[in-house]
Amino acid sequence: MLVGDIMHREVTTVRGDEDFAAAARLMHERHISSLIVTDGSRPAGILTERDVVNVVAEGLDPAATRVRGRMSTDLATVTPRDDVAEAARLMAERGIRHLPVVRKDDLVGIISIRDLITWAVEELTGGHELADVARGAATLSHAVRAERRA
Repeated sequence: MLVGDIMHREVTTVRGDEDFAAAARLMHERHISSLIVTDGSRPAGILTERDVVNVVAEGLDPAATRVRGRMSTDLATVTPRDDVAEAARLMAERGIRHLPVVRKDDLVGIISIRDLITWAVEELTGGHELADVARGAATLSHAVRAERRA
C-alpha cells in the first residue's frame, strides 16, 4: 500500500507570520492536533498542540507570539509513492504523529499515526494475503512505537 492511497488531501495550513492564538483557534475549530506551516505551497514546518501548550506554559502571549518562531522546522516528509510501512517506520524513528506528503517539494497531503493504525488493523482483520498481513503487522508495530514516543 502506498502513502497516496491513505493520505488526506485536504491539509489545514497556517503561515509562519500568524500568531499562536489564531493557530490554536483553527486547530480547535477543525478538531485537529497539528497544522502544517507553509511557505507558499511548500511545507516549512509543523505546529502541534504541544507547541501551543508550551507557549502558554512559558507565560508567552499567544496573540503576540508568531508561529515561525516556535514551529518545528526539522520536518520529516514522505511522497505519495512511499510505502505505508516505511512511513510508519519513519514516524517511529522520529517519534512523530504526523507526516506531510510532498510531491516535488509541494504539499499534497498528510498522514497521521491514526491513519496508519486504521490501515494496519484493516489489513490484519480483512482477510488479506499473507504478505499484506505481514506489512500490516509491521506498520502497526511501528505506529505503536511512534505513539509511545510522542
